[in-house]
Amino acid sequence: MPSQERGLRDWVKQRMKNTDPPPEAGAHAMRTLAVTSGKGGVGKSNLTLNLALALAQLGDTVTVLDADLGLANINILLGVNPPHTLLDVVDRRMTLQEIMVVGPGGIRIIPGASGVTQLASLSRTQIDRIVAGFGEIDGESQWLLIDTGAGLSPAVLSFVLAAEEVLVVTSPEPTALADAYGVVKAIWEEEAATRVRLVVNRARSLDQAEAAGQRLIDLARRALGLEVEWLGLIAEDENVPRAIMRQEPFLLAYPHCRAARDVGQLALRLKDPDHLPQAAGGMRQFLGRLRKGFYGMYLEARPRVGERRRGQ
Repeated sequence: MPSQERGLRDWVKQRMKNTDPPPEAGAHAMRTLAVTSGKGGVGKSNLTLNLALALAQLGDTVTVLDADLGLANINILLGVNPPHTLLDVVDRRMTLQEIMVVGPGGIRIIPGASGVTQLASLSRTQIDRIVAGFGEIDGESQWLLIDTGAGLSPAVLSFVLAAEEVLVVTSPEPTALADAYGVVKAIWEEEAATRVRLVVNRARSLDQAEAAGQRLIDLARRALGLEVEWLGLIAEDENVPRAIMRQEPFLLAYPHCRAARDVGQLALRLKDPDHLPQAAGGMRQFLGRLRKGFYGMYLEARPRVGERRRGQ
């Protein structure tokens, strides 16, 4: 075992040695974490994939859902062409179990269907098929990482609001921060019982990342009364685009680069007892929220995001 991986494992064991799990959390409750962003191009999918690998290196079992319906990215980052996708589940050709592929580090991947517009406009029956499919994998992993699309489409919000934890990814640029705040506000508008955390990607320095993150955190607290938690940063690293061109996760292609160390720290913090959910509802809670979200946002007429609570 590489010394870096062994060090991560030892650190987590020491931190959790005398810590009891939250009283409401089941022993095998799957943690559902949606990774989202206000705009594309901030590295959300790449972070999701490498975070899954970092958690797997710490000994956790991880399933990654490519939930960018109609524009899947995880398989592109890995350089694979999955034989089956969510479209096969929607069309009743295969089950969710059958379309899953095993990726590096033993992570399991539920492939989305790139360029298939049908997945961006689902019927009630098709929604039920997808939700029932998720029920089949309950208890098989400790984590379900959900790589959502960017922005505030009904599909994105359905997955974001269903997860018990949300990781909002942004870059330090003012436009990216403004779009990330839009995601935070949308979560607040829906009064979602989800824990919101922030990661600043492509940071040139710790000071730059913390200053950018603090601006968003302060705005959410002041304008919305919502506490957004700072999780950390991923440094600007020339090895990241190199790994993308190789279609290999940077955590594996360049395991000692700054970005790899940073994503390892994010995984450690997520496993830290201070970052555990207050009450882990697991897959059952996720499925209930997802069905409700899909029904409400796909099939019913709703005010657009921003039309509610106009006073904020």
